[in-house]
Amino acid sequence: MLAVKATDPGTSKADFKGKRLASTKGSTSELSIKMNGSEPVTFQDTGSAYMAVQQNKAVGMVANTMTITKLVNQSKTGGTELKMITEPMAFQPIGIGMKKDEPALLAKINATLLELDKAGEINQIWAKWLGPNTEFKMVREDKVVPLKELKFTPLP
Repeated sequence: MLAVKATDPGTSKADFKGKRLASTKGSTSELSIKMNGSEPVTFQDTGSAYMAVQQNKAVGMVANTMTITKLVNQSKTGGTELKMITEPMAFQPIGIGMKKDEPALLAKINATLLELDKAGEINQIWAKWLGPNTEFKMVREDKVVPLKELKFTPLP
C-alpha cells in the first residue's frame, strides 16, 4: 500500500507515476514502485522510508497494509499526517505453502479455512490482533477463497 501526506491531492497509484516513493531495499514494495513507473528511493528499514516522507525526500512510501495502516494512524498524533491510497500498489494474496501433489492435504486445509471463515473464527482472530481495538485498527474485508479464484497479476 502507498501512504502519502494527507494534504496530497493524489487518490490513485497512477497519480504517483514518475514520483519519488520510499520503500525498503529489495522488497516487493520496491518492485511495485518500479512497476508503477515511479522512482524508488530505498532504505534498509521501514522507519527510514517513513522519515524520507516526513523530510520531503519522497512524496510517499510503500509497505505492507499493516505497516502503512499503523503509520497512518500514528501520524495523526505526531509528525506530518499521512493518508493511505486505497488502490494497492500490488496485490499480494496470503497463502499456505505445502508440498506439491498432496491433494488430501490441500483439500483438508482448504475445508478447514472455509469452515473457520464461515464460523466467524477468522474474524475473531483478526479483531484480536489487527482489528479496531488494536494499534492497527484494520477492518477485514477479504474472505477465504481458493487460489484459482483470485484475479491478480503475479509479481515478476
